[in-house]
Amino acid sequence: MSANPPLAESRRPGWLSSARALGWLVLVCAALLALRKPWALHTPQLWAEDGSIFLTQDEQMGARAFFEPYNGYLHLLPRLIAWLASHTADVAWWPAIYNSLAFAINVALFARLASRRVQLPGKEWLMLAFVLVAGTGEVLLNVTNLQWVTAFFLVLQLFTVRAETWPQRLGDLALLAIIGLNGPFAIVLLPVFAWRAWRERTLDAGLALAVIAGCAVVQGFFLLRAGLSLEGNTAAFRPLMFFSILGSRLVTWPIFGPAAVRAWPQAVHAALGVVVIAPLLWRTRRPDPRRNARLTVAAIFMLITLASLYRVRADTWERDDLVNGDRYFYIPRVLLAWLLIWECSAAARPVAWLARGLCALGVVMHAPHFILPAPPDYKWAAHCDPIRRGVPANIYTLPEGWWIEYPGRPPEKR
Repeated sequence: MSANPPLAESRRPGWLSSARALGWLVLVCAALLALRKPWALHTPQLWAEDGSIFLTQDEQMGARAFFEPYNGYLHLLPRLIAWLASHTADVAWWPAIYNSLAFAINVALFARLASRRVQLPGKEWLMLAFVLVAGTGEVLLNVTNLQWVTAFFLVLQLFTVRAETWPQRLGDLALLAIIGLNGPFAIVLLPVFAWRAWRERTLDAGLALAVIAGCAVVQGFFLLRAGLSLEGNTAAFRPLMFFSILGSRLVTWPIFGPAAVRAWPQAVHAALGVVVIAPLLWRTRRPDPRRNARLTVAAIFMLITLASLYRVRADTWERDDLVNGDRYFYIPRVLLAWLLIWECSAAARPVAWLARGLCALGVVMHAPHFILPAPPDYKWAAHCDPIRRGVPANIYTLPEGWWIEYPGRPPEKR
């Protein structure tokens, strides 16, 4: 059995799939990402737990903050970014450092996807999905929600060919360890890494599984110690709302736009979710060179979607405002877009043209909402002096209505 089964088509790739073109496409996607949320870079502000958790605990706890779970698990990258900002720049520059590093990590994800070691068909279109798929932008260009973006590094590792040198191998394992300790996704994706290790039976697949398993044990320990708290866990299951949320967030909104979500009844969203998602998942089974890629992405999609819906108990929501819990649907939306993109080259011409039409419709309907509207500017540089002086203060930040209850610098650090 080949250790790295072919995932791309046997035919010669088009010019857009060449290494040089993919390199330029990384820059294009970086520009589109900046255009999508420009105010996060030209008027940077802290977002939610950026300040109230990561900034504050970095100052209050020092190095111990790296081992302090939040929401039940570790967040290694936000801790590292908070530490780096506090040790290299004045407090007025911290939001710029936070957002710029979040932007750089997202661009690094594009570069990883463009790497010749990542064997995925249609990589040029998969990369564009990150910036073109609908969403509130909640997960983009901020440290708090960076875990939802970096989880894709774990996804891409499942399609990365084995290392040619030990430095390359150690780099892969270090990346897995950092991302595995930056959210709960090592736990969710552990079965897929185990399946890959069993199927390929190579040193690299085995080492990757060992690192992911270690991260899963660490994050699982903190989750068990904190106790898994579910939203609305005592409420009865509401199947119509469950399938309506699934359909509206993953199908109606990305393809038909936000107005359709607000105008159409729950039953329509539920039906759309079933008639679009179920066939896409079913078609992953057909035998062709892309079968392994489709099956892996489908498995990841189901694991993360079920875990997210279980975590937020979306079936208990009173209504769908497209804002509540949007971060939980970011990964499933992108993965579903990947499956739809691959259907654009299906052998069955009606299926291929239908998929192309749905992709084009999604881009057109999303275009008017591509650039996210700027939020209030709370003028961080003018109001952050209490942090500079180490005195208690309430400092407003994003999202609107959020503020940092800054307790003041500990006496030993003044």
